[in-house]
Amino acid sequence: MLRRGFAASAIALAAALILTGAATPKGRPREKDWTGTVTISPQGYHVQGNPQAAIRLIEYVSYSCPHCGIFEMEGGDELRERFIKPGTVAYELRPFFLNEIDKTVALLAYCGPPAKFFGNTTQLLKFQHDWLRSPTRAQAQRWSDPDWNRRVQAMTEDLGLYTMMEARGYKRAELDKCLADEALAEQLRQGTEDAFYKEGVKGTPAFQLNGQLVPENTWPALRQRLAGTMKGFV
Repeated sequence: MLRRGFAASAIALAAALILTGAATPKGRPREKDWTGTVTISPQGYHVQGNPQAAIRLIEYVSYSCPHCGIFEMEGGDELRERFIKPGTVAYELRPFFLNEIDKTVALLAYCGPPAKFFGNTTQLLKFQHDWLRSPTRAQAQRWSDPDWNRRVQAMTEDLGLYTMMEARGYKRAELDKCLADEALAEQLRQGTEDAFYKEGVKGTPAFQLNGQLVPENTWPALRQRLAGTMKGFV
């Protein structure tokens, strides 16, 4: 009876330690997960991770660029888990417009509070192959409607993006309000122009590491550069 009571007490104590977070290896406090921290840069872009990280990575992304979709599928999870989560890298994402689809999709990514932006972007890029397609003749006519709201709503409907975003908890009226934000679209268009003419960004994805544009634009190559940069701060 004594042994059974002792075992029960030990199990209860272990459970309590796990629930309170006290059971950590070698008594170390549990490390902070920085992926849930989202701030806004002075230029108005979203930044994921430790704002004081020694390494700052900026990605210029086109939502309609297949290479950007491939980058997310190949490296998005590892980038977040290995580099952003422990607070080593602050990751800033800047939309880069190649066409009208990019404008519409960027407005959807920006919809809601800043905390939802990176989740929206991951969903849109990781499943780009499900929604990105050339329009039919009838769709192309709708997408060239001179009325802004009708045009962006037609794109969103025809590409199946209302359904995708509704699965993330949005209401259609909320999405339409975000799509109506022409001022944000213009701000991001100006950002694209600045990136092209002032920062030398000629295509996507493109990356800036600690203020310098780097030649790597695939995950295997960028991962190697990030790992090497991390060593310089150890």
